[in-house]
Amino acid sequence: MSAILIVDDNAYFRDYLCEAVRRLGYAPIMAASAREGLSVLASQPVRAVISDLLMPQMDGLELARAIRSQHPRMPLLILSDGPEAITAPCLRAAQLIYGAAVSEKSSGDLGTMLADFLAQPGKEAREPAA
Repeated sequence: MSAILIVDDNAYFRDYLCEAVRRLGYAPIMAASAREGLSVLASQPVRAVISDLLMPQMDGLELARAIRSQHPRMPLLILSDGPEAITAPCLRAAQLIYGAAVSEKSSGDLGTMLADFLAQPGKEAREPAA
């Protein structure tokens, strides 16, 4: 069973994502912060990373930058539920700069998007922009 790292400071949504990933046949590994997620990446192999965008101390874009510097081809999905005026440009940057798949947490098709993302890991991943 492939491990999927889930990084989210919201325990409720982290648990939701873990259950969704488990139902799709993967082994979720939870991290409550970006730093904790990087520690997991340094200590064990994972197939993909699913991360929240807005987190304290180190946000999802900073996490994406760190992941790309150490794991340039790691499939990465960035999720957000913040105000669109703040999150839309950040999600677009995650796509363009870090090759991440992105979605709003409130998206009605989040389950389908998760399934598609995990079925084709690496489809979105590419080298970061110079």
